[in-house]
Amino acid sequence: MRPDSGAWWERVEAIATGDRSSNVEQGTEWYRFGGTFLAMDCVDVAFSSRFGDIYAECAVPAPRDEGLRQVSLRVTALPSEPDLLAVSVNPSLPDEVDFLRQLVPERGYREWTGGEQGWRMLALPEAPEEPVFAFGPRELLVSRRHPWQQMVAMYAISSAFWLERELFIFHAASVGLFRKGVLLSGPKEAGKTTLALCFASRGHSFLGDEWAAVSTVSGELLPLRRAASIRPGPRPRELNEYLRNHSCHRETLPDGRERVRAKVGAALPQAAAQIVPLTDIFFLRGFSSRPAVEPFACNAGELPPVSPLLASVWRRSPAQRALDLLRTVGRARWWHLDVGGSPEETADIIEETVKEEIWV
Repeated sequence: MRPDSGAWWERVEAIATGDRSSNVEQGTEWYRFGGTFLAMDCVDVAFSSRFGDIYAECAVPAPRDEGLRQVSLRVTALPSEPDLLAVSVNPSLPDEVDFLRQLVPERGYREWTGGEQGWRMLALPEAPEEPVFAFGPRELLVSRRHPWQQMVAMYAISSAFWLERELFIFHAASVGLFRKGVLLSGPKEAGKTTLALCFASRGHSFLGDEWAAVSTVSGELLPLRRAASIRPGPRPRELNEYLRNHSCHRETLPDGRERVRAKVGAALPQAAAQIVPLTDIFFLRGFSSRPAVEPFACNAGELPPVSPLLASVWRRSPAQRALDLLRTVGRARWWHLDVGGSPEETADIIEETVKEEIWV
């Protein structure tokens, strides 16, 4: 029996106080992002399995010290509302509705008015009359008809990142070359993952191809590894061999191309993670017939073209954000990089540049 009649978004308070299923077959699963632990209890097996596949290298045993930083993610079913899930993230980000709208601006979520007091709701622009998320004082109600998985996963991980106030998390690939930390920054499809995997195949330390974590205190580059998202194109021989002999998750991109996710630790075990001082940042600015590197020239006070994750800068003033960013990356050398020739040729010129001890 439903707790009341009418559309679910018209009776969210009654739903939120009703019964829910706590049948979590897998038990609590633990992950570590930086210094923060994420505890996940989820009734949606497909979601937890996908999460575990992507973040397998972040999986850890349950921490023994309860005083460590922790975020809990709990996804439960509502017996009276089969089309809904209840999601709680604790502690949650401040201004969570505004944060989530900025986290995925491409979805164009609109705030839906007319809900019960104490609740905020989001709807899609193509169906503004029907909310897909309802945010209450204690939890979030999610419509199963909407592709909620990525948003919920990123919201929970972002909550962990937000607690890491001594780290800046960037949209970038990161590797360790000759005990030096190298950050590869650039737009999508600029070649960051390809280069990071090329270095990993050479035995260099692979720290991550999607996110890069830099300590604002020590200036060190920390591992933040997830399954690499590999697009069609040149690949290291060892990686191609691994993909031929193992079953990896494949998905088709909107443009029709295929992407493969592979655990780098399994595919290229020689690329062990390590903590290294950040010494060089390469800004990938485009493709050329041959690779080229030149010092990054900027005007006084100009910010480098790196992209901090929203959680790293959330609720910081623009002035504080700029100051913290420059303090964090200002110790490194900055370079423009034209990707060209084969990935190996571009990797060669990066290695030569990192080996050079002259500070520019």
